[in-house]
Amino acid sequence: MGMLTHELTQLRNEILALRSARQGLIQDLELETRGRRADISQTLARFSKGFASVAKRAKADRCGSILDLKRSVSGLLTGVRSDLRGVRQTWLALGPPSPETAEMLEDPIRPETVADAEGGRSQTPGAQPRVSAGGQKAGRKKRKH
Repeated sequence: MGMLTHELTQLRNEILALRSARQGLIQDLELETRGRRADISQTLARFSKGFASVAKRAKADRCGSILDLKRSVSGLLTGVRSDLRGVRQTWLALGPPSPETAEMLEDPIRPETVADAEGGRSQTPGAQPRVSAGGQKAGRKKRKH
């Protein structure tokens, strides 16, 4: 029985050695996992900080662009107001409009426009149709208001 006892003792020692090696491997893996987790946390923190700084710069750029746009629009509005003021002053300087002009300004659809659209003659007294040199009526030019 000496041989069997000896072999069983070696087997037990190998089992204990393998168990010890497995526990060491598990501890090493746990240490590596902790280290990787710390590295990943640091990397994520750097990404977060980098993203925050990029977001702040982008926001500042957008705000600057919006301010420039507001200034441009404000300048354009000021110019339009100035132009309108000048037009009003010019109209006032010209005096009151003649009765024909006042009537034309009040009624945007004039009878001659309606007559032309219907294919008939103008209803406005004194308005003579245009006749070209060839004896045919020339087409009316549209007026821009």
